[in-house]
Amino acid sequence: MLLRTGFGTVLVGLLAIAVWLLPVATEAQTVGPAANSAASGRRPPLRPDQPVVPQYPTLQQRAPTPTPQPRAPFQLTPQQEAYLDQVLKAWEQHSARVTTFESNFTRWEYDPVFGDPNKPKYVDQGKVKYAAPDKGSFEIEGQRAEKWICDGQWIHEFNYVEKKLTQHQLPPDLRGKAIADGPLPFLFGAEAAKMKQRYFLRVIQPPEGRTGEIWLEAYPRFAPDAANFSRAELILTTRNMMPFAMDIYLPNGKSHTAYQFFGIVVNDPLRVFKGDPFRAVAPSDWQTVVRPASAPQIGQQPGRTNTR
Repeated sequence: MLLRTGFGTVLVGLLAIAVWLLPVATEAQTVGPAANSAASGRRPPLRPDQPVVPQYPTLQQRAPTPTPQPRAPFQLTPQQEAYLDQVLKAWEQHSARVTTFESNFTRWEYDPVFGDPNKPKYVDQGKVKYAAPDKGSFEIEGQRAEKWICDGQWIHEFNYVEKKLTQHQLPPDLRGKAIADGPLPFLFGAEAAKMKQRYFLRVIQPPEGRTGEIWLEAYPRFAPDAANFSRAELILTTRNMMPFAMDIYLPNGKSHTAYQFFGIVVNDPLRVFKGDPFRAVAPSDWQTVVRPASAPQIGQQPGRTNTR
């Protein structure tokens, strides 16, 4: 989940994603009570009844120095490269016009390692919202409720099982910047140049009979992204370059989560009357844990925090 240019690279990352990379917090404070189209070997096309990959966005440690992968998983011809640039530029231009975005979605999670590869283990309904340049939210409804909110300064992670709200402070260099610079670019968009720097990208052929769609495939170039997903597919509509579906594979290359988006509302003129969707408020009986953004203390193990 990653915009000064708008909502360009919509939906992996929220769903990627997902995934928000943060440096390890040094101190936690507890307040209150107690997230190919290479012709051969491709999986069946993404469909509402057979979707695909990553799970909800998670918070992970940012690697100090990104390590490139050994080589690209494919090579593009000059013609393919030119068409990719054309698609990414059109996407960026359309994204630049988006100031707010919200959509309902259906999510299918597949786990072929421990289950039927053609039958989703879970099917969930949710909502995603975005406001340029640095606010976003992701929510799953029902018994498997999930929720996170980014307000530009903090990422608020809701844990409904433990009744706990964890607030992760963004480091100073990321505050007020585009969400697209984070780990969820497919959800919130990014500049074409930045997308090509961060991912191996190509346009793939839609299945026969599918019209009015552009299919993009992305592979991570660097270790932080590769730790979250191995491959992602995004379907955009040719009419307005808005996301129709997203398919993300976990690092094992088999388990995957698919999203299909519907009820999309862009630049809602009534948004101002609907309250602030990026204000995180926990129920009174929840615990709140605050994790400031600062360098790890000597002797503290990465991934651990002190609670008091």
